[in-house]
Amino acid sequence: MKNSFMFTLAFFALTCTLVGCGQMNLQQQEQTPLFIGEEAVVDQTQADNAKKIVLSMDEVIDVRGVANQGNIYITPEVKHFDRLHLEGIRKDGFDRVKKRYPNATVFLSTDKKIFMELEKLERQLKEGNITKKELDKQLKKLEEDMKG
Repeated sequence: MKNSFMFTLAFFALTCTLVGCGQMNLQQQEQTPLFIGEEAVVDQTQADNAKKIVLSMDEVIDVRGVANQGNIYITPEVKHFDRLHLEGIRKDGFDRVKKRYPNATVFLSTDKKIFMELEKLERQLKEGNITKKELDKQLKKLEEDMKG
């Protein structure tokens, strides 16, 4: 009786562990970023290429980005276990984008709030729900948030 209880308890613990780990892997599957191209108010080709560059990094599972007037704003979503090395990931991503676009001013942040704001801006650009003036205003605010 005692052995069957211990066996059942061990089986239950093993099952819970395997199911929990399986859920974590589902959350870390790579996303496909939104590529906008030339169909927006402001051409987003630079941002799209920068997203591809940053997404090619092993630690990155998703990326958002917007370009405007020689500025590129990028924010990657990093795998959970790689969040311990955010400073190195930011530097590597910045260096890769800057190498491709040396004349552009690159802003790269791993902040979740910035990620959500850029995601919202991308959607507005894709749907055409934002004017150039409003885009400039929102990017100026994001730039300030990214700096400090």
